[in-house]
Amino acid sequence: MPIVLIGNIISLLGCTLMVLIGFIKEKRKILSTQCIQFTLQGAANLILGGTSGFIANIVSIARNICFTKWKCTFWLKIGFIVIQIILSMNSLMSEGALAILPIAAAVLFTWFLDTKSEVKLKIVIISTQIFWLIYDFVHLNYVAVCFDCFTM
Repeated sequence: MPIVLIGNIISLLGCTLMVLIGFIKEKRKILSTQCIQFTLQGAANLILGGTSGFIANIVSIARNICFTKWKCTFWLKIGFIVIQIILSMNSLMSEGALAILPIAAAVLFTWFLDTKSEVKLKIVIISTQIFWLIYDFVHLNYVAVCFDCFTM
C-alpha cells in the first residue's frame, strides 16, 4: 500500500474524530479527546514527511494535557510557544519555510486558546486552518485538505 494512502487513511481517522469532538460540550473532555486526534494527525504528518506538523501535534498534546490539569496562564502559554519553536527549529532545516506554517498555527492557537470572544476564536481557527491547508496540500494529505476547507 503506498505511503500516501496509508497517511491519508490515518488522517481520515483523525479528521473524523475532530468532527466528533464538535459534539462534546465539556472543555476537559474536548482537550482529552483532541489528544487522540493530534496523535493520529501527527502520525499522518510524519508518514507523509511533515516533521513540523508532527512536532506541532505532539506539542499540542502536551499543551492539552497540561491545560486539563492547570489553568491556562500567560506563562504556561509562553512556555508552550517557546517549546514549540525550539523543537521545530530542526524541521526548518529539512522542510524550509513550509515548516513555519504548523508552527505559526500552533503558536497562534495556543495564544488565543483561552479567549472569551467567540469571534476572535473563530478568526483564529480560520487563520490556523489556512496554514494547515497549505501545509497539508504540499505534503499530499488530501483528506486533511478537505477537512481544513470544511472547518473554515
